[in-house]
Amino acid sequence: MNNPFRTASTYHTLDLHAAGEPCRVLYSDCYNLPGDSMRKRLDFMKEQNDPIRVLLMQEPRGHKAMFGSVLCSPVTDDADVGILYMDTGGYLDMCIHGTICSARAVDELGLPLHTPDVVKLDAVCGRIEAHLHRGPNGRVKEVTVQNVPSFVFTPEPVLLEVEDFGPLPAYVVFAGNFFVIVENPFPEPISPQSHSKDFYVNFGMRVRAAANKAVAVAHPTNPSTRTIALAVIYEQLADNPLHIRNTVLFGDGQMDRSPCGSGTSALMALMHHLGRLDIGAPYVSESFIGSVFNGQLKEETMVGRFRAVVPLVRGQANLMARCEFYREDADPFPNGFVVD
Repeated sequence: MNNPFRTASTYHTLDLHAAGEPCRVLYSDCYNLPGDSMRKRLDFMKEQNDPIRVLLMQEPRGHKAMFGSVLCSPVTDDADVGILYMDTGGYLDMCIHGTICSARAVDELGLPLHTPDVVKLDAVCGRIEAHLHRGPNGRVKEVTVQNVPSFVFTPEPVLLEVEDFGPLPAYVVFAGNFFVIVENPFPEPISPQSHSKDFYVNFGMRVRAAANKAVAVAHPTNPSTRTIALAVIYEQLADNPLHIRNTVLFGDGQMDRSPCGSGTSALMALMHHLGRLDIGAPYVSESFIGSVFNGQLKEETMVGRFRAVVPLVRGQANLMARCEFYREDADPFPNGFVVD
């Protein structure tokens, strides 16, 4: 099996952020990843090339909150590009902020598209479409991502026994990844002034652990997706059910600086399930740091036995750097490290 990384010591990336959350887009030496499905390519990355992830995500080249994507050739004839998502803790099946950044990177790199200003991406979770919105100078200003159909896995709330926090009602929702969602149980609003980042990370990781212990998940048409990967804490703002602040925890104790596009999709699916969000209604998702994604639900559909919705999430991608990373033989930290 050809391994495009085996002899590589130089890695080219575009570094961007969406609503404050970084995404390091790796595009060199990886376009011809082996495997006829994105799941097989993800498994290949895990088994053969995980040192590339830790090299680019962890210190000293990255940091504990780093996020990234890998662009590769598509696995379907009508897609433009394949995409894998990674962070300091491992890999995700889907990430919308990463897709917003990666779609902008596809445009910056001049990769060919089947349809102008529409990037069709093959991901582990399925087909994603990213629509490019250009500013007066012709550069991509914003990106709207059409997520995979999203649905509430637990139609009634599940009571989780969260270590040190007691029983909490929660929903499990699929929106490219499986999420556990809890309404803010604390009297203070979600903000850096109320609690530290580490407080929310500790709480979110315990909520995720409790959810994985209590709920066995499996996607009905993509059964290899079997883990609740992220936790969402949310609250309604100013008595407006269509404006929600959230914080999303994932990976090895990471907090999303953006409102998390996939988490926004999961929240929209839940709000629709609860009768609070109609198809086509505008939705505002605000992050822990106050940055914003805008969303709406395009339509209803079915995923197996689940009633589902198709979310749209719009956000801005900002280009920060074009990078060339090296891995020297004499480097004492060729695979990086993390300091808690």
